[in-house]
Amino acid sequence: MFPKIINNEQYEFWNKGIGQKWVNEDSALNERFTLITNEFFKRTKINKNEKVLDIGCGGGITSFEASKLVGNNGYVLGADISQILLDLAEKNYSNIQNLEFKYCDVQNYEFKKKVFNKVISRFGVMFFENPIDAFKNIHNSIKDEGSLHFICWTNVMENEFFNAAANIIIKFLNKDFPGVTRAPGPFAFSEEEYIKQILIETDFRNIKVEKFYSEISTNDPPTKDGNLLFNIGLAGRLLSEENLSEEKLSIIKNEIIEMSQKRQKNGKISYKACLNYVSADKK
Repeated sequence: MFPKIINNEQYEFWNKGIGQKWVNEDSALNERFTLITNEFFKRTKINKNEKVLDIGCGGGITSFEASKLVGNNGYVLGADISQILLDLAEKNYSNIQNLEFKYCDVQNYEFKKKVFNKVISRFGVMFFENPIDAFKNIHNSIKDEGSLHFICWTNVMENEFFNAAANIIIKFLNKDFPGVTRAPGPFAFSEEEYIKQILIETDFRNIKVEKFYSEISTNDPPTKDGNLLFNIGLAGRLLSEENLSEEKLSIIKNEIIEMSQKRQKNGKISYKACLNYVSADKK
C-alpha cells in the first residue's frame, strides 16, 4: 500500500531525475560527509537498547550507524520520502536485524506515539513543505524522556561544497546568486531563530542550536569530484532550471573540474563547511 504523500514537489524531486543521481553518488557523498557524520554521532550520544527514528535517512548510512550503537536489543527505523533511496538502503542493510526502513511523508505519517528515545537526522529535515506538521508528528513519536537531534547547513556562503560550483554557474549565466529563503531545500534551516521558532511552536523544550565548522573532503580525482558537483546539490538544481546546450554544459563542467583540481593538495580535495547541530527535549 502506497503512503499518502502531501509534499508533492519533494516527492517528484527525490523519486525522479535528480533523486537517481543521489542514489548513484550515495557512497561518494558518505565518504565526503565522514567528518560531519562522526561529529554528529559524537554529540548525539546514542545509547545501547534505545529506539531511534532517523528522518530523511536516504541510502541508510546514518540509520546503519545508529543500529550499531543501540545494539541487538535496540531498534532503528529509517524514514524517507524517496523510494529509490530506500531501495538502496534495503539493498545495503537488509541483513541488519534491528534496522527497518519506512517509505513515508513525515508531514502526515502517524508514527506510533511515544516510541522513540531519540529522533535523529543528518540533513533530512530541511525539505518539509510544512515543517510545523512534520515536527508535530516527530514530537508525538518521542517518549516523554526522549530527545531530538539533527544537523543542518548554515548559510550557503559559508559552505564551499555548495557555493564553489554554484558560483561558476552563476557567473556563466550572468545571474545573481540565489537569495536565502525558507523554502524546502538544503538551506531552509540556515537561520537559528527560525529553527527555534519551529521547535517552540511544536512543543519542544531545552532547544539548543550550536554552530560549528567542519570540512568536506575526498580522495577522489578532480574529474570525479567535479562531475559529482555538476550533478547534485545547488549546482545540479541551478542547471536543472536551465535549458543549456551540450556545448555550454560541457564548458561549465570543465570549469568545475578545474576548480576541483586547484583545491587538490596531497591527493585530497577539501571544502570548508559550516553547520548547526540542533538538539531539543520533548519535555
